[in-house]
Order: sequence, then C-alpha cells, then structure tokens
Amino acid sequence: MIDTIILSIPREKAVMLDLTASGVPPWNLQARTRAYEKLIKNPSPRDLQSGLYFPRLTGYRRKNGKFTFETRIKIEFSAPKLLYQNNLDELTDSQFEEIVEALRDRLYRMGVVVSIQDIKDASVAAVHYSKNIELQNGYTAQYVINELGKINLNKRFDLTRARYMNDGQSLCAYAQSHSLVIYDKIADLARGKKRSIDKEQTTYQLELFKPLSKTKEILRMEVRLSQKQKMNSLFKKLGFNDNPTFREVFEVRKSKTILSYYWNTMMSGNMNILFGYSIAAKDLLRQILVADKTIKAKEAIYQTGLVLAMREANGMRELRSILAKRATDRTWYRIATNAKEIGIALANLKPREWYEQIKQTLEDYRPFRTVDN
Repeated sequence: MIDTIILSIPREKAVMLDLTASGVPPWNLQARTRAYEKLIKNPSPRDLQSGLYFPRLTGYRRKNGKFTFETRIKIEFSAPKLLYQNNLDELTDSQFEEIVEALRDRLYRMGVVVSIQDIKDASVAAVHYSKNIELQNGYTAQYVINELGKINLNKRFDLTRARYMNDGQSLCAYAQSHSLVIYDKIADLARGKKRSIDKEQTTYQLELFKPLSKTKEILRMEVRLSQKQKMNSLFKKLGFNDNPTFREVFEVRKSKTILSYYWNTMMSGNMNILFGYSIAAKDLLRQILVADKTIKAKEAIYQTGLVLAMREANGMRELRSILAKRATDRTWYRIATNAKEIGIALANLKPREWYEQIKQTLEDYRPFRTVDN
C-alpha cells in the first residue's frame, strides 16, 4: 500500500501553538537568504519517549513575486507507522480516516493545528508505494534479489543508476525524480540507521526483528515518486488524475497499479534469461541451498561440484572413468546415490516459483500482517 508521503499545505491553513512551556521545541531556522527561508520542527523528548511515531515538519518561505512570498508547511511521515509503529503491517482504504486522525493528533502534540478536512485535501509533494512479499518454499529475499540483479534496470526505466547495497541484500535503481528499491526487509531491520534502507526504525519495529528473522523471508518492493512532476506524469499515463490530494493517493488500487506497472516493465523480455537451472557455479549453489533447507555448507559445496563435474564430463559414465583410479566401487556407488538425490531435490525445485509468488502477491494485493498473517 502507501508508506512514506509528503503533504504540502499553505501556512495560513495551520495554527501555531506556543507550547515551549510544555517542553515542545519551537521552529528552528535551518537556512535563510533574501528570497528563501527553511525551518524545521521536531517532536519533544517527552513525545519521543511516548512510543508514538511523529512526522517530520519543514516550513518554507519563498519569494514568488517582487513583493510577495509563499509560505508552506511540508509534513513527511510513514502512514503505517502512525498506526502500527512499523511499516511491515500494511494499510487498507478503510483506514484512511484513522490515519488522518492520528496525523492530526501528532501535529497537535507538536504545536501545529490543522483541520481534518485540510489534511484530507492537502497537496501531495511525494509518495512511496510499497508491498511486502512473503516468500515461501525456501526462497530467500537475497536469492531473489540476486536473480533480479541480472536485469539491466537502467534500460527498463529512465533511471540513471542501479546498484547493490548492503552486501547484495538490496537492489536500488534510481533517478532524481523516482526510484525502484527492492530489499530484504527482515535483514534491513537488523541494520543500523546509517546502513538501513528504512532510516526511521521505531523501537517497536526493531523488536519485531527477532521473532520474524526466524520464521519469515520478506522481500520488499518500493516505488518512490520523489518529485511531483514525475508523480503527475505517471498518474496520467496510468489513467489517474494528476495533482492528487492526500485522499486521492491513499488508495490500494493506485498502489497496486503502480507497483505492477514497474514490476511488469522490469520483467518484460527477461523470462527466458532469468529462469531455469544456471550452469554458473554460484547460481547452482544457491539453487541447491533452496532445494534443501537443512543442508550444511560443506555438503552444499560438494553437491555443487558434483553437478558441475557431471555436466562437464557429459554424464556419469565419463565421470566414473575419470575417478576410476581413485574411487572404489563402494565410493562410486555412494557418489552415484548422492547424484540421484541431488537430481530429485532439484527436480522438485521450480525455477520460476519465486517469480510466480511475487506475481501472485501483486495480483491478490492482500495487506501483509505481522500477526495472524
């Protein structure tokens, strides 16, 4: 569904309360020129200790004429964190009113009063749509990311760069106006703020890591529309109205359509080169690890070498002749038995299954839940 969003409202639609006596910090000036001012406002230490999630507020004052200025407030926040203190649990359309009320409450605690209607009608400066995809049958997020890394993403979108991050646990393709980020969500929870994709880890979200790390493999896909011009052009292309309000972007249908568009565009023309049993040693090793969830590292290396040797030797007969002087009949029959077992395990592994799992999740688009999922 929707994750991070940046709303923009005119200054005159907000009432500023002086709560410094209650420990609420004032607005802090960050930059100033003759034509521009930037201020930020942070939650109080007491608010942070409450365990609640708070938005980031930025005030802008820009000269838009010889004698006139435009003053706006930008409100940046993760919508699911407002309700769940984490962004693994996903939202539905029916929760919009609850999100608006939670945001109004957090703003009030920070000394900024904005009406419910003005929040609903607020202009959207940027939006991130996301989906948590729980992988099944032994597939890991890192395995899928490695497969997706074979695609030349730069040619699929108007993206300037694509790169792996965090030891191959995330794949990022981005331009200034938009980006596509696919990463191992559970592994990201274990990383520090400087290295994680999600820079706003809540205490509750970090506490989710330990139980989930033992039971879940979650691939997270995010489409980040970071500039309004790009958001508008994409909305028009997909049949949506441009210049959307908060109410208009908060819609499962839009999230599903946009993520599916990026996924389908990325995958188009890559079916044959991405899937199937690769002869590359590292890919074969990954497939053996997926096929047998209990296999030890040393045994996995042995099986990989055996399969590659069989391929290079054009079958078992030539391989046996190569080993004839070093292997007794008993040793050879054990190797042959191992080869048969490997074949059965790989035969049960469906090379396209991870792709089908992602495709089905994007089609069904059911909200992911960390509890009773």
